[in-house]
Amino acid sequence: MQRFYIKSPLKIGKVLEITDKRVVWQTGKVLRMWKGDKFRLFNEKQEEVLAEIIDINKQKVLVNVIEAVKNDSEPKIEVSLYQAIPKKPALFELVVQKATEIGVSRIYPLITERTERHRMAKFERLQAIAMEATEQSGRLRVPEIHHPVNYEDIIGKLSNGYIAYEFEGKKYLSDYADELNKKNEIQIIIGPEGGLTEKEISLAKKSKVKPFTFGPRILRTETAAISALSLVLLTSKL
Repeated sequence: MQRFYIKSPLKIGKVLEITDKRVVWQTGKVLRMWKGDKFRLFNEKQEEVLAEIIDINKQKVLVNVIEAVKNDSEPKIEVSLYQAIPKKPALFELVVQKATEIGVSRIYPLITERTERHRMAKFERLQAIAMEATEQSGRLRVPEIHHPVNYEDIIGKLSNGYIAYEFEGKKYLSDYADELNKKNEIQIIIGPEGGLTEKEISLAKKSKVKPFTFGPRILRTETAAISALSLVLLTSKL
């Protein structure tokens, strides 16, 4: 069933007027919904309800909030992704979309020594991608998209960090399974297309972050992010 994120309170038995242009367009023009059609709504309080259309036009949708919907889709652990900014903006958009579907809580664009782009264009677009991926995937929580942060500024401050390093060769994420299951929050750090520098590797070793490998194959930065999040959130009880 179609789902939409809105910022309004959701009270059972109340009539709700939706004026969000995106929702009005999607229901009226794209999905061609009409009186009596039903869809789901959820908000930032992680409430989800079933709503029935009472009236619809080009400016608004009037719905009756029928009943609460139980939704246990959110992970038990909060995962923050620190993703080095790729050269192509479309690749970062892909990471935002897939990371949201998988269950990430926060995404930080990361600036490293070999990061070629230091600014994120179309920040509002990234937020929209996260919101739409949340709707599609059945999640209740739209991930927080942050502005870029510098590797050197954050690497020593992470409380439960795990960093992908292609030459680690010893530890896999699965080797940390027992401790991951005991934590409420972790951070995953993914480096840039050109890899981390010796200085950055040295900083990581001096910090509390733990290195992990994907094995003998070198993954693209966007593939590494999606793979790491999948290993943590889709192949465990988290």
